[in-house]
Amino acid sequence: MRLVPGPGPATERVTIWFGTTLVESLSWGEREGGRSLAVDPTDWARAAGPAVQEATWAAVVAAEPEADTAGMRAQFLCHALGARDKETWNLEPWRPEVDSLEMLAARCNPT
Repeated sequence: MRLVPGPGPATERVTIWFGTTLVESLSWGEREGGRSLAVDPTDWARAAGPAVQEATWAAVVAAEPEADTAGMRAQFLCHALGARDKETWNLEPWRPEVDSLEMLAARCNPT
């Protein structure tokens, strides 16, 4: 690939995300009838999408080993796919494990 300068000043802006921190904060609380882990991914982790989902999940589990369940991982991946801009991604260990379509239909909160 070659970059070729055009005539006149550049008018396009490009945002490039670099970072090593994937999670801003994690905190346990009570929501909607049970324990919930509020995950606040960094802007970089949110913007990178599938490229860093597994690394971000690994960072969550490293900090909060109790989160390492199939159901919470499925909720995490659902948020990464369909609720990326939500302030926090709330993951509940008490929610049932469901298939991907059911998870998306339930907006990442199956009952």
